[in-house]
Amino acid sequence: MKKTIIVAALFAAAFTTNAQAPKLPAGTKFKVVAESNNITSMSMMGQDIELSNGSKSYANFHLKSVSGSSYQLSTSITRISGSVSAMGNEQTFDSDDASLKSNPMMAEQLKMLNKPIDFTIENGKVVNTASAAGSDVLTALLGQTNGTSDQAKYFLTLPAASIKPSYQWSVVDNKPDASSESLYVISEVTATDISVNVLTNVKLATTLNQNGMEIKQNTQGSIKAKRIYDARTGLLKSETATGALKGTMNVMGQDAPIDLKVTTKSSVVPM
Repeated sequence: MKKTIIVAALFAAAFTTNAQAPKLPAGTKFKVVAESNNITSMSMMGQDIELSNGSKSYANFHLKSVSGSSYQLSTSITRISGSVSAMGNEQTFDSDDASLKSNPMMAEQLKMLNKPIDFTIENGKVVNTASAAGSDVLTALLGQTNGTSDQAKYFLTLPAASIKPSYQWSVVDNKPDASSESLYVISEVTATDISVNVLTNVKLATTLNQNGMEIKQNTQGSIKAKRIYDARTGLLKSETATGALKGTMNVMGQDAPIDLKVTTKSSVVPM
């Protein structure tokens, strides 16, 4: 009987030791490569149009300090590239191309390259950035997908008791131009990885300005993602996502139906 109790106690102690919350140490540096590919189909004035665009960004992150649920970080974009294809015409760009520096249409994007941006994350949200321009860049880097952003994307900061299969939580984010509701579910836990499935339902009402022409879009749909985190540190290893949104685009007072398909992929490499 005593042996049984001792064995049970040892098993319980071992389980408690293994079920620790992941913790990312201060000083951690990592690189992120994020890819996005969108296909937009629309019908305007009796003509079917398909627009395809892809982008790829490279960024460095430095975790300067950690205090409870507060993370002090610095990040910089080191390279951007992409392509746009419409009606048989295709254009590509790469910030590593020296000739791109003389392109006025890319001037604003190129200004942000290799410029560190300091920011703070508390409880999974960005609460402070160095500038408004920096805030726009961070929105893109921290998980933006067609107007929605998950600013806790790169860090899993759950307590130890929650690190188990089927554990779930939800996040609602309502803004004037975008509202979303995301459901997170831990699908698998191993000695090295924590897998999380994310389902996001989103509604967007955005206004774009292209060549002096105002374009209003109203779309809604869902995005499904799978994320894999390092079980020891809680740092994201990889993410893949697919989504579909439908709605209307208003150009010069005319509404046109649009159908958007999106795929994204991110990989994280410690430095």
